[in-house]
Amino acid sequence: MPNVRIDENGVPKAAVFEQAAPVAHRTGVTAVDSAAPDVEDGVDAAGFEHVDFDLDVTLGGEDPLLEVTPLFYNATADAWFRGEPAYFTATGRHRLRTPARGGIVFLAVTALQGDTPTLDLDAWAVVS
Repeated sequence: MPNVRIDENGVPKAAVFEQAAPVAHRTGVTAVDSAAPDVEDGVDAAGFEHVDFDLDVTLGGEDPLLEVTPLFYNATADAWFRGEPAYFTATGRHRLRTPARGGIVFLAVTALQGDTPTLDLDAWAVVS
């Protein structure tokens, strides 16, 4: 029998949405990532379908363009694989939902363009 949640009356529950508390993923990021992250720095989404990244982005300079990309760890290949990038052109707070399907995910800063661009990025992760 599949793993079915039972309520206090012994009746099977319908689909249940579970969300964990946010955890700091990255703080004080000011430059593009130049190397692959350590596996321990990724968000372990075991048992969850998504990782929601809450981003606090401060961009400076003229016409800044920030690219962030989720990286997915493949244990068999012992390597990170790039996902779909997201782009930001203004300071603000943003939520970026990434399908994780129980894997390990890391949000990388993959590009920062513009005329003398500056960056300050903090990111929190919530598995859901």
